[in-house]
Amino acid sequence: MNQDVLTLTRKLSRLFWVMTVVAVIFLGIGYLLHRMNILIQAPFGSLRSWGIFLLILSVTLGVALPVLLRTLFNKKAVEAKRVELGLFFVHQKRLVVVSVSAAYAAAISYLLMVPNLYLYGSVLAALYGIYSAIPTGHKLKGELRFYGLAGK
Repeated sequence: MNQDVLTLTRKLSRLFWVMTVVAVIFLGIGYLLHRMNILIQAPFGSLRSWGIFLLILSVTLGVALPVLLRTLFNKKAVEAKRVELGLFFVHQKRLVVVSVSAAYAAAISYLLMVPNLYLYGSVLAALYGIYSAIPTGHKLKGELRFYGLAGK
């Protein structure tokens, strides 16, 4: 059991850190472009429209969709009255991917230099998504215990 949790934590941590580092690199590129006064124009529409769209996308990916995924997984687990470790791992992997993806929407907001209200909202949603996706052993053990996988 402890070996399964360690393996699960390692795999999820690797996925989490790879996705997070790529998002930070993306943000760093945006920072460098702004410091060098290289502006990226929006492909179509106004920056305000892009800002609203990217804010909604960040909040959806960083906050709303992870809550929905957790709720649906919990409902499915209650109906089935059991959860397999493989399904639990797939669920956790999906949560990490969806939650950290909010940072990519925030990075696009930063690259396009959308108005500050939308940019800061996107960044906050992305930070929450990244924070909620951190796969720690303590958190995973609690969830495994919740789904009755602690003794297996």
